[in-house]
Amino acid sequence: MKNGLLPVVLTDTEVSELMRRAKEIEGYQITVDLEKRTVSDAHGFAATFEIGDFQRYCLMEGLDDIGLTLQHESKIAAYEAACWIRKLPSVFTERRASLLLPRL
Repeated sequence: MKNGLLPVVLTDTEVSELMRRAKEIEGYQITVDLEKRTVSDAHGFAATFEIGDFQRYCLMEGLDDIGLTLQHESKIAAYEAACWIRKLPSVFTERRASLLLPRL
């Protein structure tokens, strides 16, 4: 799913029917409807498939892991601005840094 492709699982019978139609009908096309969770054609074929709500949402919104994180960008910025370590006096942070550096 992280590559933007939708893996659809159909029964063997449904796949066989799709293959038969593809061989017999010139220019055969199917429609995969992510919102309705269906695979159909203009000749009466219809099948449903399962997909988790979260995965469906991400695909429909075009979101990957980074996109999901960026939806919370303002909250992340607010947290970072309020982070207690940034409010420590610089003397403490400089002293801490000097304790970590080797003496020459």
